[in-house]
Amino acid sequence: MIFLYIILGFLLLVALGIIIASFIPFKLKRSFTPNPAKSYADAIERIATIRAEEAGPDLHPLCVTRAYTHGERVKDAIVFLHGFTACPDQFDQLGRLYFERGYNVYIPRLPRHGDTDPLGISLQGLTAEELAESATQAADIAQGLGERVLVCGLSGGGTMTLWLSQNRSDVAVAALIAPFLGIGMIPPFVSRALGHLPRLIPDFFVWWDPINKVNNPFAAPYSDTRFPVHAALEILRLSLSAQGQGRKTRPAAGSIVMISNANDKTVNNRDIASFTNIWKTYGDDLVTAFEFEKSLGLPHDLIRPTRTDARTDIVYPKLMELVG
Repeated sequence: MIFLYIILGFLLLVALGIIIASFIPFKLKRSFTPNPAKSYADAIERIATIRAEEAGPDLHPLCVTRAYTHGERVKDAIVFLHGFTACPDQFDQLGRLYFERGYNVYIPRLPRHGDTDPLGISLQGLTAEELAESATQAADIAQGLGERVLVCGLSGGGTMTLWLSQNRSDVAVAALIAPFLGIGMIPPFVSRALGHLPRLIPDFFVWWDPINKVNNPFAAPYSDTRFPVHAALEILRLSLSAQGQGRKTRPAAGSIVMISNANDKTVNNRDIASFTNIWKTYGDDLVTAFEFEKSLGLPHDLIRPTRTDARTDIVYPKLMELVG
């Protein structure tokens, strides 16, 4: 009986800790000052510097930062921010379609991503601040590529786009695809509490596919087949920080497109819908919301065309209709 009381007391303390932690606000540890490219030449020079820094045997050849440009600043430039444990190749085909329509296209590699080692070791130490800095840099470069800047991100890249939505008035359109606003199948207050865990527990790795592990059949040649939990929770911390801003102030971006996938089990669609409604309180014309139907059976990564379950014949035309 005493043992039962101890267990119940422990569980009560855990529940109380989760409730308290869910009310602790999130904020980044430093601020980020925009430094927009002053010209097309300036933007191209910055991209060349980034590519030079990426050069080395540890980076997968498909994961270099990419830019498809028309040799001058054009009317529209679009930035694609890839997902967690992916790399720029994820958006390459979609980016080329936009290029063919006259856009200048920029697809940066996110911090610590794209290593040739599939075990995700390079992702250890990733922080919300690094992601915010990377998003800031991408938005800065895009200013030199187009008169109007669009930013489109998937999953973790969608979280970065969320943060830009709140903080960059020079982003004309921010499109969030299945953004990581909360962990799938977990109540929002628990997700908020988990965002504080990197400060409290040691880091550890989780396999995307616990059964097949490194032989995950859905992994791209460049994908990390596992990830450090702290890195994922740092993306969540960036998301929760931006969501905190959104509950207090109108987004800085000109307009927002929120795209969800009803078949998605990785991110929490309830959190996406709830926060979309918060944004809509700032004006009905601010946010366009769209959800792909569950019957389509789309995976969380609905962008990469080489997946065996890809439906880019449906997804790409709809994205280009919504984001453009």
